[in-house]
Amino acid sequence: MTEVPSSQASKRSTARAASKTTPEAVEDNNAANFFPNLPPYSDPRTGLLSKLPPKWIPYAQLMRIDRPAGFYAFYFPYLIGIMYSACISPVPPPPTTLLALAAVMFPLNILLRGAACSWNDNVDQDFDRRVERCRHRPVARGAITTAETHVFTLAQLAAGYPILLFFPKPCVPHMLVTVILFAVYALMKRVTYYPQVFLGFPFAWAILFCVAALDMEPLGKHIASTLALCGANIFWTITYDTIYAHQDIADDEKAGVKSMALRFKDRTKLLASLLAIGQTGLLALCGLWAGFGGIYFVGTVGGVAIAMAYYIYKVDLKRPESCGGWFHNQFWSVGAGFMAGLTGEYAIRLMAYTA
Repeated sequence: MTEVPSSQASKRSTARAASKTTPEAVEDNNAANFFPNLPPYSDPRTGLLSKLPPKWIPYAQLMRIDRPAGFYAFYFPYLIGIMYSACISPVPPPPTTLLALAAVMFPLNILLRGAACSWNDNVDQDFDRRVERCRHRPVARGAITTAETHVFTLAQLAAGYPILLFFPKPCVPHMLVTVILFAVYALMKRVTYYPQVFLGFPFAWAILFCVAALDMEPLGKHIASTLALCGANIFWTITYDTIYAHQDIADDEKAGVKSMALRFKDRTKLLASLLAIGQTGLLALCGLWAGFGGIYFVGTVGGVAIAMAYYIYKVDLKRPESCGGWFHNQFWSVGAGFMAGLTGEYAIRLMAYTA
């Protein structure tokens, strides 16, 4: 439901929504209400957003600063990329270098995620009004105009550029590609039932960025293992985002939003299992081609395989709260698997080099 300044305006908005049932029927920034029986929007009374000035809240909501799970989707591939790059570096970088990279990538990913979500909310505003979970997003409810959101998106990208200067120059084109891929992904749900495939590529591109951040050529000596790790990240993204999309499957179908959740429906767990097998296989190939030792295969390959199997087994696709909850939880279990073996491999190489 659109947020309105008074109860009288709310009645007028409801009357319009009752007689006009398409998002094109928008007057005076009051969008059609597709859920008249649900409570209207109100600003948060608890949590981080409740402490912000009211005018700031819509912008904070665009950035999803109160929803950390989506941030993990952005940040974990960079952490994985840092550890992988440290493992393939001719000279193992000191831990302080890796920690510094992780620290600088933290605010960079906050802004990258904020820009991607702002763009996504802008182009999806008509869809969002028709989806119960998304109806109160700032642009959909009319709290921010389309033009203001475009400006805010560009402002976040501009704010991220000085942070990008902390990295070697070859990192810049990789970040540019990432931004373009996120922009394209937001449009894919209109034209294909496989938008999750497109989403996998900007997340996986973090691996290439991190290799370049340690002054190596991403597609150089270790091209095979690097692309295998990228492929594993793509399969991971497809899996968790398809499961996540099951939250909105009924509303998405009515609204015309395409997704792999709609394409596969009751076969999603079979699809997820096949993707997890492919993900595990690619991780094994990454280790073989990079010359990693047993700790990588036990920690990363084995850890990810177990975590993905448990995730797919436990999630209940019929319950939106299960899909949403496991979206958050699996980043820590699967992400820990990714990191465990790579961190162990790095530690062994570092000790061998300094011995």
